[in-house]
Amino acid sequence: MAKPRRSARTTSSTEPNVSLTTSVLDRLRTDILNGLVEPGEKLRLEHLTSRYGSGRTPLREACSRLAAEGLVVASEQRGFRVAPISRDDLTDLTRTRQRIETLALRDAINYGDSAWEADVRSALDRLAAVTRAPSRPLPVAWENAHRALHLALLGACRSPWLLRIHGQLYDQTERYRRLSEAYAGSSRDVEGEHAALVHAALNRDAERACALLTEHIAKTAEVVLKGHPKLSPPPTCSTRMTRMSTKRRPRTQRP
Repeated sequence: MAKPRRSARTTSSTEPNVSLTTSVLDRLRTDILNGLVEPGEKLRLEHLTSRYGSGRTPLREACSRLAAEGLVVASEQRGFRVAPISRDDLTDLTRTRQRIETLALRDAINYGDSAWEADVRSALDRLAAVTRAPSRPLPVAWENAHRALHLALLGACRSPWLLRIHGQLYDQTERYRRLSEAYAGSSRDVEGEHAALVHAALNRDAERACALLTEHIAKTAEVVLKGHPKLSPPPTCSTRMTRMSTKRRPRTQRP
């Protein structure tokens, strides 16, 4: 008796699930990065099914993957939540990204060839061609071109692990930056910063390029910390005392 042929059915039935999970994962990640799903918000699968047009299984898988990336927090008792934000977290995140990205940039400058140089120049030209309007949020085309430039600068790095860790750190810092766009305004010459960084990298001046990159990342973090109300520094003791004194009024004595 011939055995039933299951291989073709198994493949065809699982492929749509894989593609659907990937689609949900990309859309949910984008919504978290853009602040459309707020930090700390509970991800209720029963509510997200209609929003993303999928069943609970792809959503649960997407949330699990985002938890591995640090954008979602998983709890056995409480399900999934968007990762919260804090001043200390951004400070630590910024310092870590500075270390990792400069290591990758130094490696790329060391091993980069003419093709790498051409990719970096092309990425800078594409970014310069996109108008960085003062309105918030920034255009998607600018966001994509900005990411492409940073990736192009690291394109010749020979460490897949450095690049993988950098990608995760980049997404985390991007979430903070995009969350602050509604509040922060800046007079930075971002185009000039990028041009100077590219010039140093293509001139194989690793020390200057890494210093400029470190400063570039630090300036972004500074703008975010000043802009987002939830990331502002805690009031000093004197400020708290002043606030308390304004709230407390002396009681009038009865005759």
